[in-house]
Amino acid sequence: MDKIKQQMLINQILFRISLFIEVTLIFSFASCSPLYYFLFQTQNPDKDTGGATQSTLALLSLTQPNVSVTYPWGTFTDNRDGTVRFIGNAGSFGGQVYTETTLTYAKCSIGQTWLPGDNSCSPDVPSQVFYCPANNNSCNDTVTFLLNNSLSAAYSYCDTLEFGGRTNWRVATKNELKLTVACSENPTDIPIDNDLAGCGVMKRYYLNTTIFPLAGSGSIGTFWTATAQSAGVALYVDYTRGYTTGSGKAFARAVRCVSEP
Repeated sequence: MDKIKQQMLINQILFRISLFIEVTLIFSFASCSPLYYFLFQTQNPDKDTGGATQSTLALLSLTQPNVSVTYPWGTFTDNRDGTVRFIGNAGSFGGQVYTETTLTYAKCSIGQTWLPGDNSCSPDVPSQVFYCPANNNSCNDTVTFLLNNSLSAAYSYCDTLEFGGRTNWRVATKNELKLTVACSENPTDIPIDNDLAGCGVMKRYYLNTTIFPLAGSGSIGTFWTATAQSAGVALYVDYTRGYTTGSGKAFARAVRCVSEP
C-alpha cells in the first residue's frame, strides 16, 4: 500500500511540474505574438513613440489571410506587406502574347504610403509625374522603347524605390500594367491596345480593386507604362475605361512599380 501511495504522490508531482512547464511556454510564446501586445500591453499615447504601434499593426496585418484573385491570364495574391504577387499564365490576352511569368507589383502608387494596420494606401490620390520632360526619346531606349534613365521622374521613382525587401523596382511595362485591368462586363479578357471602347460601358474604374486600391477619380485613373510608342508618344493605361493608348510624354500621370521575380 505504501508503494501505491508513493507512486500516486510521484505522479501528482510530475503532473504539477508538467502543468507548470506548459503554462510557462504558453505565456512565453504569447508574449511574443502581436495579438498579445494588442490585447494586453498598456497603450499609453503619452509614452508611445509610434514605432511600437506601427510594428504591432504590421504584424497584425500579416496575420490576416492573403487574398487571391484569378483571371485567365494569372493569379494575383495580396501579400499583405504592401506588395502583390502575380503568377502569370502563357497565352494571348488583350491582343498580346504572354509567357509564364512571376512578377511582384507594388500595391501603392507614386506618392502613396502603405499603411500596414488596414493594408491600405494613403493618401487616396497618388501623385502624378511626367514620362519625360520633353516629347522625344531622351528618357527611353530607342530600340526597346523602354524608360532607361533618371531624366524621367517616373523612372527615377521606381528605380530608387526600396520597399518590401526589394530594390529592383521599375516602371511596369505596357503589357505588365494591362494585366491589372479588370472589365466587370467581361472579366475573361483584356481590351486590345488603342481600342477606345475599352471595357465597353464607361464606369469609374476598371481596376482589379480586390487587390489594388482605388486611385482617386477622374484623370488620376491614368497610369504611365514604361513603354514608348514613338519619339513623341508613350503608352498609358486608363482605368476609367479600361483601355491602353498613347499621349505626349510631357503629361503627368500616376505610376505603379513592378519587380522580378
